[in-house]
Amino acid sequence: MLLALCRFSAYPVPTVLLAVLVGLLGLSANPVLSALAVRFAGVAPTLGVAMSVSGYNLGTAVDSGIAGSALESGLGATGPALVGTGIAALTLVPTIAIAVLCHRTPGGGGA
Repeated sequence: MLLALCRFSAYPVPTVLLAVLVGLLGLSANPVLSALAVRFAGVAPTLGVAMSVSGYNLGTAVDSGIAGSALESGLGATGPALVGTGIAALTLVPTIAIAVLCHRTPGGGGA
């Protein structure tokens, strides 16, 4: 969707629709990730979810700065979407690591 946003960023209606879809689908991952944080936190589930939410907030702050810089660059309006695409791709690293860990652990879970 972010790549489509890059392509259609010059058109208001598709841009708004894609931005809404990115928000709906992107934010729907947070509860799942928080549940995984609690699951893998062992005896400290509250700390696990607190760290998870802190990570979301830190990522939002840092990524907003990077996207703002991209907006001011020669990329223009497509810059933030390109930054978001790269960051979304980077999220596959821990996702795959967790999937591998779950697959290798007897019972498919954490602690």
